[in-house]
Amino acid sequence: MRTTDQTTDTLPTRRQAAAQRQISEQHIVDLLIAERGKLVMASPWWPFIRPFAHKILRYKSAVEMADTIAQMEALEVFAHLSGLLSLDVTTLGLERVPQEGPVVLVSNHPTGIADGIVLYDAIKSRRNDLAIFANRDAIRINPRLADMIIPVEWRADFKTREKSKETIKLASSAFAKERVVVLFPSGRLAYWHDGKLTERPWMTSALALARKNKAPIIPMHMGGRNSGLFYFLARVSTELRDMTVFNELLNKEHAKFNVHFGKPIRPEKLEGDLGDLTEQMRIHCAETLATDPDAEF
Repeated sequence: MRTTDQTTDTLPTRRQAAAQRQISEQHIVDLLIAERGKLVMASPWWPFIRPFAHKILRYKSAVEMADTIAQMEALEVFAHLSGLLSLDVTTLGLERVPQEGPVVLVSNHPTGIADGIVLYDAIKSRRNDLAIFANRDAIRINPRLADMIIPVEWRADFKTREKSKETIKLASSAFAKERVVVLFPSGRLAYWHDGKLTERPWMTSALALARKNKAPIIPMHMGGRNSGLFYFLARVSTELRDMTVFNELLNKEHAKFNVHFGKPIRPEKLEGDLGDLTEQMRIHCAETLATDPDAEF
């Protein structure tokens, strides 16, 4: 009796393979927008509203920007985006940032990607050895950004123990090299409430790292905001809000930001309950330093 091997090339597997090829062939900008707007893009109306949405999202400009920076070194990327946006950044207290040695900078998080460029502009005359905790998506656009970015995975389905270990390892390396470690401890953008920006709760990781590595903290306040469209969409749909990620970077051209560097905080002052200290630091950065840069923590 002759037997015939069953082929694995079934219709479902062919469809799956085709879908995977389509994903792999997509531009990184398409992928990042799609990951933020799964339900929106699954709507039968999406093909009709896509041209209008792409205009609002500055899709073409985002693709051009991503292609331009894709082959640059990390510091070149920051310098390029700094020149592209030409931000109007005013600083107070920059001299409080030590010119050498490990230090932790913590700040409120008003706008998103632009906050990293604001920080670069504010501190570049004093330090250029930044190690910024930021969304892992930056590394997906240009892997060389790993020289300046400690990647944090935001996608719940892609979080793994290995990635968490990688983040901890990279942070330890940054401290060992006595770099400027930068964190936006909320991990999410501030939201509009009662006519003003409100900083979201902070994670305790920033203070825990400073305490563990015996590094001083420089608290920061960053004054800036996103567009009215961003805050309107935030009320309508978190997906629509998140899909504006590139627009809310590119629309910051010539935008004004105030950066206040507070008084250094020695690691020995961080004794006590980490949760309570983190909440105090959140208020200190998001509110107190906005009006009183010389305030004590």
